[in-house]
Amino acid sequence: MITWLILAYDRTAEERFPFKRKWYRFNPDRATPEQVETVLRLVGHRERREIDHRPPLAVGETRVTWSLGGNPCTHRAILDYRHLFDFVPDGDDGGFGDMEGRTALLSVALPANAYFEDETEQPISLMEIFDEEAKRNGDDDSRAILLDHPESILRFDPSPPVRADLWTAKDAGLVMQLKTVQGQLMRSRWLRSKCVVSPVEPGQYEAVLPLQDDCMAVILPFRQLYSKDASDDLFNRVCNLHNRHCLKSHATRWWVAHYQKQFNSFLERPQSFPPGQTTLIARRYLDAFAYGARLVHATSRTADPAADLERLLKERSRELVVMGYHYILRQLLGYVSQALVVILHNVDHWIGKHDWATCPDIRNDQLFGG
Repeated sequence: MITWLILAYDRTAEERFPFKRKWYRFNPDRATPEQVETVLRLVGHRERREIDHRPPLAVGETRVTWSLGGNPCTHRAILDYRHLFDFVPDGDDGGFGDMEGRTALLSVALPANAYFEDETEQPISLMEIFDEEAKRNGDDDSRAILLDHPESILRFDPSPPVRADLWTAKDAGLVMQLKTVQGQLMRSRWLRSKCVVSPVEPGQYEAVLPLQDDCMAVILPFRQLYSKDASDDLFNRVCNLHNRHCLKSHATRWWVAHYQKQFNSFLERPQSFPPGQTTLIARRYLDAFAYGARLVHATSRTADPAADLERLLKERSRELVVMGYHYILRQLLGYVSQALVVILHNVDHWIGKHDWATCPDIRNDQLFGG
């Protein structure tokens, strides 16, 4: 049995939130053998279990596994087979009461906010939903801006540039550098690596962690983004540069300022994943790895990073400490990526339409022959 819970936005309802929860069940009688095989593969297939030495659970026992990276969700190709799922009316047990002859109960599990339908069972995006809500309030021309959905802000025209006399080719080079660093991180093997930690017994964990060489390849690019060294702090410098030339009243300026604030406040808060007891802020957590483990420099001008690393390893297992490190890096990359796409939206316009100074795009492969 394969089920699918779909959240529905009903334009005909007076109260449209929370979304309606509608259950659907795969009907193999309406599918060809090839379609049945494909749906089973999309919904039922999982990667080979990386951690397979854990003792079986007792009745009523639960076990927490922390995971970063990978893709545990159902592939979006399942949407091509949506028409083979039948609606299960309220009050119907959906066939759950008769599991005789069934070998498994599987579910479609798309990423959060990835798929919605309207009252006619037609797909509708979250952006379209909030555009509908704006129209409902009497503004037919309103376009919703949804955080973490850059496609919503990119619908707006680029900001007219201001203070053109302050823009230089060096400024264009700084933006290009951030684009290069972010692109390097997005293409890295580190980002594609899974990071999984699961308890075996109290105080003992098994883990699948990114390879050391892949981790080493991203340490310096990340340090450029967040380090307060005058030659680094790349993300803040580019955000400030952008906002100097963007209209204060323009929505894109607000967007970039929001993610810059999120980036900086996250660095100054205690690390929070996986849940634990440490009060060490994220910035010092990163320094504990870069400097405390002597991965970047032998010494640091900041707080004693070696002591911070020792403290972290006393508070939690090594596996959880390493996972916390990767979580921080992923969060920072998310904030950078959300802002950068909008920064480039404006800067490309200023250079292309207003003839502002640019700089040569010197790529690594041109230098090293890759």
